[in-house]
Amino acid sequence: MATLNKSKKLVLDNSMLEHDYFENSALIGIVCPYDSHRFIWHLNKAFNFDFQRDHTCEINTEKRSFEVYTFIEDEKLISHTIYTNRKKTDFMLEEAKNIDFIWMIKAGYLQKTYIELLTEVLKKMNVVVYSFPIHYENLKSKQLLIL
Repeated sequence: MATLNKSKKLVLDNSMLEHDYFENSALIGIVCPYDSHRFIWHLNKAFNFDFQRDHTCEINTEKRSFEVYTFIEDEKLISHTIYTNRKKTDFMLEEAKNIDFIWMIKAGYLQKTYIELLTEVLKKMNVVVYSFPIHYENLKSKQLLIL
């Protein structure tokens, strides 16, 4: 919603946009010491998915460009997006320096058991040190995740 402030400029309220974008979605934080290409290869193998790098969605900050990988489960109408959060010593989300990758899962209706299953498989992967749910409300830079 746009509002008019004292200087008569329109100010866009992004909170509604954020809420709509993150509705029916889940975020998983992943700690993995490997680079994004190697991690995605292991992820595709473990889940039998086909994540592909999406060059049109790369996230550019002042310091670096961060890769984004996408995959859609057509039969379940679930979209998956992996954001690279760490590039050497730089982070896309500065407030999440303990996270190497962020996995967003979106669907019309997202079952909690599906997210739990994904998290359990991640925990069993040798390349993953740790995985845990993230609440988008706790992220200051969450707008960077909106594609």
